[in-house]
Amino acid sequence: MAEKNSSFGEIKKAIIGVVTLAITTAGGLFIANMESFIKPEKEKKEIVVPVPQTSKDTVIVIQQQKKKAQDVANPKPSDTKKDIVW
Repeated sequence: MAEKNSSFGEIKKAIIGVVTLAITTAGGLFIANMESFIKPEKEKKEIVVPVPQTSKDTVIVIQQQKKKAQDVANPKPSDTKKDIVW
């Protein structure tokens, strides 16, 4: 015979599935991190290393001759005419 599926029964199955998944996930995370849960943390030691002071940096300035900027947008027309042969 056909089994009756009530909406309450389906909700109950869904809740049981979600709870089972949550418990399984929590168990997996616990096993993966078991070492950190059981072992006490070791004290972290800070090591301070003195940094030797370096000499001052020397800045060298080289002067260059500045070139006159070319006017690229409005060039002067050349005096020579070129014949264009088509």
